[in-house]
Amino acid sequence: MVAPSVHVPYREFVDRSAKHDVIIKAIPGVEPRLQRLLAELTMMRLFDDFQEAIAGIALRLACGRPYGDGVMPVLLTSPARSTAGARTLFETHNRRKHQYCKWSKASYIRETTREVLDERDRFYTACLKQSLAISEMQAVRNRIAHRNAKSRKAFDVVLRRHYGASVNAVTPGLFLISPRFTNTQLERYLTTCRVLTKECSGS
Repeated sequence: MVAPSVHVPYREFVDRSAKHDVIIKAIPGVEPRLQRLLAELTMMRLFDDFQEAIAGIALRLACGRPYGDGVMPVLLTSPARSTAGARTLFETHNRRKHQYCKWSKASYIRETTREVLDERDRFYTACLKQSLAISEMQAVRNRIAHRNAKSRKAFDVVLRRHYGASVNAVTPGLFLISPRFTNTQLERYLTTCRVLTKECSGS
């Protein structure tokens, strides 16, 4: 069975992001001690939904499905016959050993798709353009989920980028909703995810 249009995962993400937007707008009205927790939970869900959307778009492109505007993807292989087949292509085609798909960084996305989608294809160029933002979101998400030294180091890089220094008192939750920024980082990340999924799907 041929995979459905790339518009499907894009629309699914648009619907989910609308729910995240409602929560983000409601955070200021929540009891202060719960605001950071709610921001962190929303960030984790947002980034997971984003990865799912990017994966869904890439899998359908590998099936030879056109972008939302009708432009055909540039494939290096014959189109897969299903999304399951597309995943197998990404994981095994021209690889010495099986490699699982990863979607949480632009470099991972490129490594996952490089044997199937041409590097000049608009899907990858869109991801590359937002590579810094994707890496930031991953670092924040991982710091929330994994309280270890590795996640702390990556999160410190994000803090230095925005604060000019690593600030131990700044937790992911505080960073996401800090009034220091005109729009909160959580709002910015939501916008980035929306823009990138739109560009990647050609919608």
